[in-house]
Amino acid sequence: MKRFLIGLLSVIASVVMVMGSVYAADAGSESDPLVSKSYVDDKIEQVLAKIGQSSSGSASVSAGASFTPVSVAVGKTIIGGEGTEMILRAGKANVVLSGSEGITDATTGQALYNGHSAALNHLAIIPRDDGRGFKVTEAAWFLVKGSYTIQ
Repeated sequence: MKRFLIGLLSVIASVVMVMGSVYAADAGSESDPLVSKSYVDDKIEQVLAKIGQSSSGSASVSAGASFTPVSVAVGKTIIGGEGTEMILRAGKANVVLSGSEGITDATTGQALYNGHSAALNHLAIIPRDDGRGFKVTEAAWFLVKGSYTIQ
């Protein structure tokens, strides 16, 4: 009796596994797609339209998805756009703000305020497009990812 029950349970388990794989194999196929091609094409067009709108309205220099080396002369100020990332690689610079909020030093997790010296090789993130940046006191090189202007 015990062997019969074990054999019966084995046969039932095998049938369930075979049936499950037959039904699962058809999901996502050409005859049963997960999403339609027209839906994907429509979403791609929407994203491309948004990208075209955001890039056409900008008058500042944009570095795209990678860091770009930027040389800044003494007395000049490099101002970052919203979300711009900057790393001071050489030279000296001080933080310039238009308000009371600071620039994020992502390396230390602290905020930098007006007049603070920028540390070499620290990642600074500009949180808003409101005139925040660095005034150079010794010829400097920055790595910049995002939009910026030099004044």
